[in-house]
Amino acid sequence: MKRRAILLVALAEVLVSACVAGAADSPASVQIPPARHGSLHGLIAYGTRAGDFWVMHADGSHRRRLTRSGKGVDFDPDLSPDGKHVVFRSSRGRYAPDRYHIGLEAIRVVDVGTRRERQIQPHTGGLFPAWSPDGTAIAFSGLHPGPEPVDTIQLMRPDGNSLVDLGMPGEVATWSPDGMRLALASHPGDGNWAVWTMRRDGTERRRLTSPVLRPPAGAHGDDPGAWSPDGSRLAYSSEVNGDRELFVMNADGSEKRRVTHWRGSDSPDAWLPDGRIVFAHASDNSPIPRWYLVRADGSRLRSLPYLRGAGDPISWIVR
Repeated sequence: MKRRAILLVALAEVLVSACVAGAADSPASVQIPPARHGSLHGLIAYGTRAGDFWVMHADGSHRRRLTRSGKGVDFDPDLSPDGKHVVFRSSRGRYAPDRYHIGLEAIRVVDVGTRRERQIQPHTGGLFPAWSPDGTAIAFSGLHPGPEPVDTIQLMRPDGNSLVDLGMPGEVATWSPDGMRLALASHPGDGNWAVWTMRRDGTERRRLTSPVLRPPAGAHGDDPGAWSPDGSRLAYSSEVNGDRELFVMNADGSEKRRVTHWRGSDSPDAWLPDGRIVFAHASDNSPIPRWYLVRADGSRLRSLPYLRGAGDPISWIVR
C-alpha cells in the first residue's frame, strides 16, 4: 500500500511538470497539489470582486477586511515593508479628470491596524503605487506635465510630499530588494511594452526585453512582476501567441527562460525568500484568477487554495 501511494505521488509530479512544460491547455485541467500549509509565511493584501481590500496571513488565517469601497473600486495594493500600511489606487477620493484615459485615480493609504485611510497623491492622480523596501518612498505612475499625455515613474514620500518626477515613461514600477533600482514597463508610444530597469534617481536606464512589434491598437508586450530575493533575477510576463506566459531572466536581461506554457494569462506577483514564485493564472471563462507557486526552473508547481477569490495583483511580504 505504501509503495502504491509513493507511485501515485510520483505520477502526480510528472503530470504537473508536463502541465508547466506545455502538455495542458490550463492548470485547471490537471489536479495540482496544494502548497504545504506550514511552508507559507508572511502577510498578504488582496482585492476582491467587490472592490475592497483584505489582509490575511499567508496560510489563510486571520483574514480581515481593510476597506469598504462602496460604489468605488480599490485596486493595486502594496504593503509597506513593516506590514502596517497598504498603499493603493482607488476610484474614491478627489482627483483631476483623467482626460487622456491613462487610468489615473486617487492614491490612498490605509492603516492595517486601525483601518484609517488618507489620500496622498498629487491632484492629477496616479496608478501602480509601490512601497520602497526601506519604507521611505512610494513609486507610482503619474501624469508628466507637458503637451504630450504620458505617465512617468515618479517618487513621493509616504505622506505624499517631496514629489520627484524621474522623467521615464512607464508603469508597474517594481523595486529591487536593496531599493537601489526599479524595474518597469515602458513603450515608445506604440503600445508594445518592454521591461526596463533604472536606478532610483532615474539614471542608468536599460531595456531588458524586446517584444515582437504589433499594430498600435491595443497594448502588447512584457510586464515586470517581481525581483528574486537576492536581486539577481526578474520574473516577468510576456505575450506569446495571444497568451501571457511567466518568464524569468537575469537582472541584466540575459538568460531568459520561459516557465509556463498555458492557455490564458500568467502574472508573477511575488518571489518568496525560499525561491518560489507566486503567480496568478487567468482564463477567458473565469472572472478571477487561480493562484500558484512554482520554482524558477518550472518545478514544484503547487496551488494556493487560500487565495481563492483574490484578484490580481496581490501584495505578499515575508517579514
